[in-house]
Amino acid sequence: MYTTAVCRALTSLRVCGNRSTLSILCKPNLALPAHLFPSLQRTGLWAPHRSCKLHSTAPAALGSTTESLPGIGAQMLLGRADAYEGFIVSADDLPSTSDEFDSRLQQSLQDWQKSGKKGIWITVPADKSQLIPVAVQHGFTFHHAEKGYVMLTRWLPTTEDTLPPNASHQVGIGAFVVNSKKEVLVVQERFGPLKGSGVWKMPTGLVLVGEDITEAAEREVLEETGLEATFEAVLAIRQSHKAAFGKSDMFFAVALKPVDDSQKLVAQATEVDGVKWMPLEEYASNPFSATKPLYNKLVQQCVAYANGTYTGMKASSMNSGRGDRVELLIHGTDSPKL
Repeated sequence: MYTTAVCRALTSLRVCGNRSTLSILCKPNLALPAHLFPSLQRTGLWAPHRSCKLHSTAPAALGSTTESLPGIGAQMLLGRADAYEGFIVSADDLPSTSDEFDSRLQQSLQDWQKSGKKGIWITVPADKSQLIPVAVQHGFTFHHAEKGYVMLTRWLPTTEDTLPPNASHQVGIGAFVVNSKKEVLVVQERFGPLKGSGVWKMPTGLVLVGEDITEAAEREVLEETGLEATFEAVLAIRQSHKAAFGKSDMFFAVALKPVDDSQKLVAQATEVDGVKWMPLEEYASNPFSATKPLYNKLVQQCVAYANGTYTGMKASSMNSGRGDRVELLIHGTDSPKL
């Protein structure tokens, strides 16, 4: 619908070469509404360089005067619409100066509100952190931060803010490794709450971004003990709250099998004080877990798996149906084959 209005309003459109000036020649007594310019920018009919100056020029022969068009003094921030009627600002397009960012952000907010956008997302890289106070002054709030950036958001409608919160859980794994002699791989922590307690426990660790829990378990065992082992099953899942920095915690206890029982165990010097094979019976009667209902139940599940009376859950990497995306499905083993 904008194309018709533009054709009626414009006599010609020209870009003045090296001067980076975009001139719009209007018909006599006909002004192009300012709200059309963001739409022109989106359609590609107007895509000025950030250094362009935009003004309206009516030739003297047509009996019109030269005047500035309102609302087009700053270029909008570039980015893409998301699937929820929001907008994600391109981090690569963010200016370096606070003044330019302030001007472009104001212009963008006006257009986003007019076009009915809801949630706005701005990723500010660490090397442009001077822009953060400007965004905060315009109503943006902190969503989350990583080493290299801060994510800011703003909900534009007057309705309830439905933007998803930051990740609620950290994910950890515990590796229950049993060899052919029914011995369990255990370690003593060099740091942490069990430091100096004499407690022997299964190797544990956090899952990295983009890492499946199966991969994390194999990696942690190799790092902490020098043992190469392969994933077998998920034995139990524990959820807790008010963990690190107030986040919730999801812990997967998984079973692994050594690639070769004869591998030499090597304790990771930076995290582990000791590593050894412990008889299953001794592991099952560990006084540390025996007095704690949750950990006692977890040990029972592990022992049942080692004795062949519990199969746990399998993990299958499968195509999700969204292009080539492969995801991990954790499932029971007694379900019918499809």
